[in-house]
Amino acid sequence: MAYKTLGELRSLLRTRLGFGAQGSSGGANQTLLDSLLQNAQTQLYWLQDWRHLIDYDDFLTGVGQTLYDYPDDCAQDRRLLRLEVNYASQWSQLAEGITTSMRSTATTRTVPCRYERFAQIELYPEPDVATYTVRAWYVKDLQPFVEDNDRATLDDQMILLHAVTNGKAHYRHPDAKLYEGQLNTLLASIRGQSFGSNGVYRRGNDSPLDRKPAVVGRDV
Repeated sequence: MAYKTLGELRSLLRTRLGFGAQGSSGGANQTLLDSLLQNAQTQLYWLQDWRHLIDYDDFLTGVGQTLYDYPDDCAQDRRLLRLEVNYASQWSQLAEGITTSMRSTATTRTVPCRYERFAQIELYPEPDVATYTVRAWYVKDLQPFVEDNDRATLDDQMILLHAVTNGKAHYRHPDAKLYEGQLNTLLASIRGQSFGSNGVYRRGNDSPLDRKPAVVGRDV
């Protein structure tokens, strides 16, 4: 299903706010309307890990290499969901967090079991071979939403309701509170949704699979 474009949503928003006579484009308030729609999508994007935007990217480790780039369409480290490594033909989840003691202790190169999110992804310990496959699960970035023909990345009806609510509050329309109530109901519903029954994914607390005994000073 293709969502509506920015131009189409702007036209609907303009009508809902009582400016339909200005036409589908132009008008002194076009910049404001675009801003309301763009902000609406951004706010909704950060509200959940949207299931239809979840993807993964595989990369190979290098011997002794600890820093790796994020996937091309994952510009934000906060959108990284988890890392998994393929070891002995089994996928295992890496634990997040590299302690100071780990960094201070000389380690033997082996299969990575931990990671940190910085400007790049840091793995620990240093890989001993260049053939470990690491899978990065993440939420893809929003697509451009600045030109009239740019399509929304999220559900266009949610974006429109969010923008209408804030637009009516901005222009002090008497029914602003009514739309605010509708928006709050929608947002509460989104927060209560769970993986597998709708279009969002909620991060879990699954612990990494055991691969080998942990070594004090290296893994814990």
